[in-house]
Amino acid sequence: MKPMRVFCNTFSFVQSLFKLKVQSSKLKGHLSTGVACSFLLPLSLQPSALNRPLPRLKSLFFLNKIDRLKKVSTAKVFMGLFLVVTFCCPLAFAESEVVTCEGKYVMGDLDNKKDARALALIEAKRLALEKAGTYLQSSTEVKNYQLTKDEINSLTSGVMSVEVLEEAWEMSGENLMVTVLIRATVDTLNLEERISALKDDEESVEEFKNIQVQLASLQEELNQLKAERKDGVSGKQMQFPKRELKEKYVALTTTMTALDHLKSAGADMAKGRLEEALEGYNQALSANPELFQAYIGQAVAFNRMGKPSEALKKIDRALEIAPDSVRAHGVKSLTLAKLGKYGLALRSINKAIELNPLNPRFFFGRGEINLKLQRRRLAFKDFEHSCKMGNRQACDRAKALAQRFKQKPRQRSIHYKRPQKPKSRY
Repeated sequence: MKPMRVFCNTFSFVQSLFKLKVQSSKLKGHLSTGVACSFLLPLSLQPSALNRPLPRLKSLFFLNKIDRLKKVSTAKVFMGLFLVVTFCCPLAFAESEVVTCEGKYVMGDLDNKKDARALALIEAKRLALEKAGTYLQSSTEVKNYQLTKDEINSLTSGVMSVEVLEEAWEMSGENLMVTVLIRATVDTLNLEERISALKDDEESVEEFKNIQVQLASLQEELNQLKAERKDGVSGKQMQFPKRELKEKYVALTTTMTALDHLKSAGADMAKGRLEEALEGYNQALSANPELFQAYIGQAVAFNRMGKPSEALKKIDRALEIAPDSVRAHGVKSLTLAKLGKYGLALRSINKAIELNPLNPRFFFGRGEINLKLQRRRLAFKDFEHSCKMGNRQACDRAKALAQRFKQKPRQRSIHYKRPQKPKSRY
């Protein structure tokens, strides 16, 4: 709900009080702002509640009794308005921005309605992501953190929810065209926490960037394929026959649909909607069973749900498809550690560090595993290295370990003296 609407409704509520000319004798005790808002705010949003019988107001404001109707001074009315607006309305301000976008797709003889609808939706989401990203970029929190363009796009995808409002089909020349209208809501609640989490998860930012690049590349290939088909229909020479063009078209649209489901599932993960995320990853795998990123996402979701055994199955499948996936080795290390298999977890995290020695989270993870294996000195080195790379949590761990090393008294080494043989008298 827009702030101005809340303000107007609140004003209507106080104005109604003025018309009723209701004044209580006095309030016994102090009424906390939180309790007052919990009752005042619903009324401000629904002024029709004032049509209830007058005794109802007694319970709402915790009044012992209503003496009699008097003339209420204008100053008191506006004082009440000030208190309601100042303390209650900020709670009602929905910290969100809404953008509407439409995506269009003109069908050719290679298309079907299902694919055309999916491609129009992908285009609408792309436009909404650009608009929402521009909005977030202007916010104070994003400016303070100095996010890159890729980080802003990844953050926007995680805080944006999409709803399809309308779908329309009409003729565009000789071809059928579909238009999909969507409403994208950008939730900026707890934005700083989400930015901090994003800063600590470089892999998800890189994955989102790769998805966007792949979608743009596939869209370009699809446009070229449709142009080539159009040339073939008009009598110009085609590079591929129609059957081959159809196979390429199906492969392109299937991959684009799978990547779109993967992106949506990642957004659900960022919002903590684990069940919806698992459903999205399943849809992505239905379109493309070799999409290893979807298996990694499933493993992360199962880990967060407290099901590391299920997560291990998914991450092993991901590594079968992509044995050099850095993120897969990192997730497997975390999964094995949750299962208490610290030796195997150490092997996986070492592989992740070998593939990407610039990720501070991997060194932090190895430090945690070394702690479990009672290798405190090695853990301290890993935490110290991760700290130098910018991981604040690792700095705290390194400092705590250093304190433990100082407090622990050193044991004096006792040298064993071998008894000498008595000299022989002979």
